[in-house]
Amino acid sequence: MAKILLADDEEGLRMLLSRQLKRAGHEVTLAEDGLVALEHLQKEKFDLVVSDMKMPRLDGMGLLAKAAEVAPDTDFIILTGHGNLENAVEAFKTGNVYDYLLKPLDDINELNAVVDRALERKYLRAENSRLVAELQQRIAELEEAHKELARMAQTDGLTGLLNHRTIHGKLQELLERQKPLSVILVDTDDFKRLNDTYGHLMGDIALRHIADILQNYCPREAFLGRCGGDEFMVILPGLTAAQAMEVAEGIRHQIIENPLHTAEGNRLPMRLCFGIADTATVGFGPAGLITAADAALYESKRDGGDRVSLYVLDDDPSRDDLGRTAYSVLDGLVTAVDRKDRYTRAHSEHMTQYALTLAKAMNMSENVCEIVRVAGLLHDVGKIGVPDSVLRKPGKLTDEEYEIMKTHVSLSAAIIHGLPNLSDILDAVAHHHERWDGKGYPYGKKGEEIPLLGRIMAIADAFSAMTMDRPYRAGLDIETALQEIERGAGTQFDPNLVPIFVRAVREQLKEQEAQQLAA
Repeated sequence: MAKILLADDEEGLRMLLSRQLKRAGHEVTLAEDGLVALEHLQKEKFDLVVSDMKMPRLDGMGLLAKAAEVAPDTDFIILTGHGNLENAVEAFKTGNVYDYLLKPLDDINELNAVVDRALERKYLRAENSRLVAELQQRIAELEEAHKELARMAQTDGLTGLLNHRTIHGKLQELLERQKPLSVILVDTDDFKRLNDTYGHLMGDIALRHIADILQNYCPREAFLGRCGGDEFMVILPGLTAAQAMEVAEGIRHQIIENPLHTAEGNRLPMRLCFGIADTATVGFGPAGLITAADAALYESKRDGGDRVSLYVLDDDPSRDDLGRTAYSVLDGLVTAVDRKDRYTRAHSEHMTQYALTLAKAMNMSENVCEIVRVAGLLHDVGKIGVPDSVLRKPGKLTDEEYEIMKTHVSLSAAIIHGLPNLSDILDAVAHHHERWDGKGYPYGKKGEEIPLLGRIMAIADAFSAMTMDRPYRAGLDIETALQEIERGAGTQFDPNLVPIFVRAVREQLKEQEAQQLAA
């Protein structure tokens, strides 16, 4: 049952108590005084000590004090005379005394009951300590698992770099602080061919090899992420585009100087393309910054790959500020849209011509017409953020897909808002899906609450969409589309602008027919 140390200087009582405890199945060790009991405690571990308070050489209180040093987890039951209850109270204050018995004992069986209760408490306390320890261990394991899950949620499982969501979130966070930085987009040349030739396993090894080089070569303060299959992003806080270009060139040379080999020892041909943009050139809009870097990356690939390209503004002094900004930023943004969806680029150019037709028919100035032209080309640039499965779907969109498609207006506005000197274009782009009756999006403005350029764009956008061919339907002929525009006057479109637009387009059509007859 239990291992008990019994200490009492009265031999007769000591033997009587010992027999009682042994009958109950306990293993009993005897001590004639406190000093002998202490020697046993120093040598052995006991579940319980039954000790008299008054003993020669070392009394019960002295034994309690010494036991607290050598066996602090051992419980005591105190034996005390009727006249020494104050000693029992003092003993309880030590914290290790469970109970006490008064001598002489009226009922010897009372000893068994007190011992059983003391042992039960000891067991429960030990069990509680075990459960607490297990709980603490489990909590520690769960905390570690939570940390690991958080790390896995933020990192790419293959390369260990930040994943797409996390690296873009970090860029957004840094840009909100309005601190200068540069972004490098990295793309692997001919990665599909590498996968097809050597297998996807070797492709994974190649991606890890690139990630290792990025980690070893980039500055410590850089943030590194894998944005797609074979695309990476490097954020360089505090560095200019020129400094970022040095980093990119260094990475490019590291790839050349540290080639990857197959298990057979064959050298794998690997080349990287880089596109760089910085906040000093593009501003603090995350979408605009990424788009500019992507445009530079496209230039690197168009020039044959294995190159570093820097996004720069056109510094032609013959253009005014609007012209320089619009033309230089426009090239990168429209190129990015064209790479994602050829229809969007064609629609933007088509729509721009009709928007200019209406603007000129309203006798707007050359400066305003230039704003209309740039806004027309940029009005759908936010579609770079729409998933390909929605953007390129060959049939009618579901309600959920349509809601996703509608976000392109807000994203277009966000991109343009982050670019320098394009604020005049923002109104036109941000409002080209508003309706005269207030049922449009994203703001639900109505009537003349909608900026004039937005009302112009709405007519041109709808007319272009109706007349262009799509994979799932043929476009309407011009006259039919004009009739649809007229039917929308006062509901979808500004009723004052519709007649001007219809008349101008019909005049254009007549001129074209006359020219064809003359030819």
